[in-house]
Amino acid sequence: MISTNFENLSFHDASIESIERKNDSIIVKLCGVFVSREHPWSQGKDWTFDVATLKLLGVSGEEAKFWDDTKSPKVHPDPDMPLDEIMHAKFENGVFHFDGFKETIPWYEWFVTADRFELEMGVLNEKSS
Repeated sequence: MISTNFENLSFHDASIESIERKNDSIIVKLCGVFVSREHPWSQGKDWTFDVATLKLLGVSGEEAKFWDDTKSPKVHPDPDMPLDEIMHAKFENGVFHFDGFKETIPWYEWFVTADRFELEMGVLNEKSS
């Protein structure tokens, strides 16, 4: 399990299979997560995970947005499943920010205010250089 150094994880092109909300947690089932060799957990190797679970813990809020122009976001049509393919993910000032596609349509954003995360890995593959 990984619970530090979110900046050394990549969710680019990761697909979201499901999202479950429980108490103050959001549990996201993912396919295609990358852990860089710079992450302390990685033992100096790059890794990909075909299956992983990202738990966002201590959640105090979330917001989903949809953009169909460059002026302002719109009301998200399905905030319970804000996106299904992640292009970017970052964690800053207590907010996890994900953006990407939903049903191949750009551009969706999902902001989750949370204290911490845990990434549980399923199928582990060492990434070839």
